[in-house]
Amino acid sequence: MQSLASTETAPAQRRPVVALGPNEGERVWFHEQLVVVKLRGPSAPYGLIETALAPDRGTPFHRHHDEDEAFYVLNGELDLYLEGGRCVRGRPGSFVHIPRGVAHGFRTRTPARLLVLSGSQGFVDFTREYGVPAPRDELPPAVEPDLPRLAAVAAKYHIELLGPLPA
Repeated sequence: MQSLASTETAPAQRRPVVALGPNEGERVWFHEQLVVVKLRGPSAPYGLIETALAPDRGTPFHRHHDEDEAFYVLNGELDLYLEGGRCVRGRPGSFVHIPRGVAHGFRTRTPARLLVLSGSQGFVDFTREYGVPAPRDELPPAVEPDLPRLAAVAAKYHIELLGPLPA
């Protein structure tokens, strides 16, 4: 048994290098979005997806209980709704960090592409579980979400659906 006073430490466990080029990564059709998974946990320190959406598409108002989420707009324009009635306009180069527990959602104004950075606790896996492997490299057809299934999968990843976006 090793003494607590020992100065020896176990060698740090190395994570593999991830290097993906443009258009590389797992493709998923998720809630009217084409998602490209760039990095996911649990061995990664964060999750990263690139997502593309048509105009007038977005998310329900929701809250992540276990992880922060951040958005970086690559192109297009969207409105990001935050609890308390605040709305932030995202344009190319915009960055918005949302701490866990803060209700939010967004709707695109134009075709848009963004990076979504999250904790490693499961948001990327949520998109993979609710979505389907993208059979083509294009936006999915617009369909009504399966709200009971969406709510059940969201709850599994400690995401609370709060309803439609504020007016």
